[in-house]
Amino acid sequence: MKKINNSNFELIEDIIKSLDFNYNQNEIQWLNEINKFWKEIVGNKISKYTKVYEFSADNQLTILCADSFISNELFFNKTKILQYMNEKSEKMGIKIEDIRFDYRKWKERSNE
Repeated sequence: MKKINNSNFELIEDIIKSLDFNYNQNEIQWLNEINKFWKEIVGNKISKYTKVYEFSADNQLTILCADSFISNELFFNKTKILQYMNEKSEKMGIKIEDIRFDYRKWKERSNE
């Protein structure tokens, strides 16, 4: 039986140190602010069944929806919603390029 040469192994600590996490403190603040005016724009009825989920590096906002019906209704009004969102977000220095409405992730998160 051959002896294993351990000289090619790296310590897990060294690997973790080399990872680049894209954590942005401003993103959390932006999401909190966006969530506040999201509720103003869509109202209480819709905001109960939606959640601001993510603001990506390419300026896309992802909104989670409880079901496909809500997702479709919001998609049909996407142009108006995007216009209102940008009016509010410009004060924070944020330009939202696009909005995605995703009901699949809502279901995934509720199963956790």
